[in-house]
Amino acid sequence: MITPDWPRLGLGISGPHATRFVSEKETARLVHAAIEMGVTLFDTGPMYGNGEAERRLGVALKGVARDKVRVITKVRTFLRDGSSCPPFEVQLRASLKRLGLNDVDALLLHGPRVADVSPGGREDIQKAKSSGLIRHGGVCARDAARYAIWDKPDNAAPYDLLMTPLDDPVLIARASETGVAVLGIETMRSRRRFRLPRSQADLWYLARDARDAFTNAPQPSGPGLQAALCLPGVRGAIFTTTRPAHLEENARLAGVIPPTG
Repeated sequence: MITPDWPRLGLGISGPHATRFVSEKETARLVHAAIEMGVTLFDTGPMYGNGEAERRLGVALKGVARDKVRVITKVRTFLRDGSSCPPFEVQLRASLKRLGLNDVDALLLHGPRVADVSPGGREDIQKAKSSGLIRHGGVCARDAARYAIWDKPDNAAPYDLLMTPLDDPVLIARASETGVAVLGIETMRSRRRFRLPRSQADLWYLARDARDAFTNAPQPSGPGLQAALCLPGVRGAIFTTTRPAHLEENARLAGVIPPTG
């Protein structure tokens, strides 16, 4: 397997970008600022605002040359209420329509169960590759499913990409050895100390942190962006922000733009 070459830093169009806390124009301005800085990888998915995040990214990318950006989106493999997901290809084509694209650089199974990473899911990925709708396929997971991508008799991964928290060095090493590119997520996330909101977007983060605290949800504490990008086998990292200053700061930390001074 030839390991795909992924940018060092990607911007997630998710979370607050799929809500009224951030306007469509603000999302578009941030995407354009990212491209100007050299951050040209964008990660999104239909589960963020029921397709709103994808639609906004599509609006922001209108007029941008397709070969200037890399786009990752996702498909659901199950719904938590027990109802059935739309067929794989139906989901993918709906995402492409919202994005205004003919293809995406990668399609990931989002939060799958171990059984969802079985041959059935692999066949759907391969079919989408063969039809030219996607260039790479993979898994976005933080639990047992990320280990199941190698569950195959010849011990080879049929996926190109693994998007996951960087909490298991053995997993990262395995991916590197088998040619699977790793993109880290949650590299900086931890439960934040309370601070007064400075923007509408801050209200979204405040609500998320309050929800997590109320439900005692486990909070990942990532290694930090620079440390994450130095881990052997890690090709890049995805982060989400609503602030241009934060975007620029991370672009400098990742070496996308030169450090100040």
